[in-house]
This record gives sequence, C-alpha cells and structure tokens, in this order.
Amino acid sequence: MTIKLEQLPATLQRGVGRSYLISGDETLLVEEGADAVCGAARQAGCSEREIIEISSQGDWQQLLQSAGAMSLFAERKLLEIRLPTGKPGTEGSKALQEYLSSGGEDVLLIIAGKIDRQSQRAKWFTRLDQEGVVVTVWPVSRRELPSFLTQRLKAAGLTIDRDAVQLLADRVEGNLLAAAQ
Repeated sequence: MTIKLEQLPATLQRGVGRSYLISGDETLLVEEGADAVCGAARQAGCSEREIIEISSQGDWQQLLQSAGAMSLFAERKLLEIRLPTGKPGTEGSKALQEYLSSGGEDVLLIIAGKIDRQSQRAKWFTRLDQEGVVVTVWPVSRRELPSFLTQRLKAAGLTIDRDAVQLLADRVEGNLLAAAQ
C-alpha cells in the first residue's frame, strides 16, 4: 500500500505491519518517517534493532542471516536496511522477496534514496507495495516551503509572522535540515 508521509502516523496507530519502505531525496523527512516506524515497532514489542548498511551486493546475505537468527532476548526485532542508491540489484531483489516469503514476525524497514520509475515496476518493489507500506517522500518545493515552515513552527509551539517566514525560507534555500536547526 502506497501512502503519503502525512498518512504514516495514522497508519502506524492501526498497527505495525511487517514491512516498510521509506524513500526519497528529502533526508530530514525520510529520517522522521523512519523514526516514526522505529517508535511504533518498539511499542509493538520489537525490543531489538539491527541496522544493515547496503554498500555492495554481498551485503544482502546479512538480511537473510538476521531474519533466520533467533534473538535470545527479543521476541521480535526491527531489521533496518539502509539503501542509499534506491536500487537493490538482482541479489537484493531476490533477498527481499525471500525475506517476505519467510513469514517471520520481525519488522523490515528499508530506508532508500529516490526510487526511479523502472525500479518501481520491479518485483521487489511491487511485492513490498502489496504486502507492506511504501512511503515516497517528495521534496518540499520553494512555493510550499513557507507553509511547511509555519506548520513546523506551530507544532513546536512558536508563532511567526509572514515576513519572518519568508525570510527564513529564503535563507535556508530549501535545505530542510538547516530549517529544522
């Protein structure tokens, strides 16, 4: 199921699914989405978290080994895969499909860069979309930035006038990490 980032908290409140894919070029928003999944997984009993950084094709064996390894202390664990390129390749595609077929209790979270149209038609992506939750994070446009900043400031309990928001938007130049600071 493909959802927007804004829909993720409500989706997580209904229960933690088995797999999540959060992708996009907006680092701050991708990380916030991943943090939301991690928090919900922790509340759902995932007391262990394992991070797998994919930098070469051989790294995918870690996923299958981790999925097959029982934990001594945790009933469920969160397997977090960091995929900067947004493309798992042939070996990664097979590993992801094998993991999804295993039927385990663990929660899989994939944090990826922007995923292109070709990859969105691949078997691994369509399977994740059918069996899990896919969140594509779109960049905040220059036109949307002032309202985005205003919402963030309101959420932090701050108020700001229109000129100050515009000045802030001009200064951060679309860099949401700088705006968050």
